[in-house]
Amino acid sequence: MTVHVVSVGISLREFFEKGHLERVGRMVPSGEEVRDLWKRDKLGLADVYKVTERLEEAFGLGTGIELPSRNSLASFKELAADVEADKWASYRGLSAELDTVRTYNPNMVADDDLTILLSSDTEDGRACAVWTAIAMAKGDVDRVLYLGGVGPDTRLVRPERGQILVLSVEGLDTQQSAEFERAMEALGYMARLLVGNRSREIHPLLERKEKVLFHLSGGYRATVPYLIATAEWLLSLGHDAQAHVLPEKAKKSLRIPLRRLPVEMIARELAVFEERTASVVPEGALLDGYAYVRRPPGVKLTEFGLGMRILFEEHLESGG
Repeated sequence: MTVHVVSVGISLREFFEKGHLERVGRMVPSGEEVRDLWKRDKLGLADVYKVTERLEEAFGLGTGIELPSRNSLASFKELAADVEADKWASYRGLSAELDTVRTYNPNMVADDDLTILLSSDTEDGRACAVWTAIAMAKGDVDRVLYLGGVGPDTRLVRPERGQILVLSVEGLDTQQSAEFERAMEALGYMARLLVGNRSREIHPLLERKEKVLFHLSGGYRATVPYLIATAEWLLSLGHDAQAHVLPEKAKKSLRIPLRRLPVEMIARELAVFEERTASVVPEGALLDGYAYVRRPPGVKLTEFGLGMRILFEEHLESGG
């Protein structure tokens, strides 16, 4: 069993806008219908003020798994059938995200796997992520779930049947440092959901011997270092975390080397922080320049440090 984490950008948008792709080498089924529906209402997700409501009605979940609105879900099922989304995943070059997941598993979604698609909170970002999820599910819209953000109060029950969760992350298409901070905090909360936190009564989505695989070929380039860091933190906590990238024109993805950091060292150095800053440089200072930077007369957490404090919180409280 595997948990897949896939960063999703807007590479699918080129297909939506043209209805075909020269680099695919052949026409994609219902390409003209895709193009017309995208121009009309972005495949059902055009109104920025109603997109969140529509996604939550069709695919939403709260503290647990909730039944979707049948009318909203039915409309996406009809759209998926009209544009033959069940066939998209078989076309190499349609999107980087579909290519990298297909390379790992030609069937895309295994029945006992959980797939998390990280989406920006923009109009095009969410539309591409939702339709990437539908394509990965081979048109089985019932397998798609949506969560419009993640934070300290988020609690999830692991879904079944190889479902695909689209997680909207504020700042994932980051252009400013403040957006990096929000995105990194969200990744910290996402990782905490995977491993759980007993003191906060968060039950882990990830089974102890289960692999968590980060697919890094799609999505926004600026997020790659942050996803690699998240994979390294999970590895440091004793989980089988891996990160893969699919080079252009390659037929097999490449595994990226990851570091394993001592949890005791992380706990010792981050324990001095109450909030964003601390008045003293942590003993050892091995995470200096990575989890925090010096800002006289003390130190300040970086975006990495913010995510680390969230994920390693339980270990900070126990001293490692």
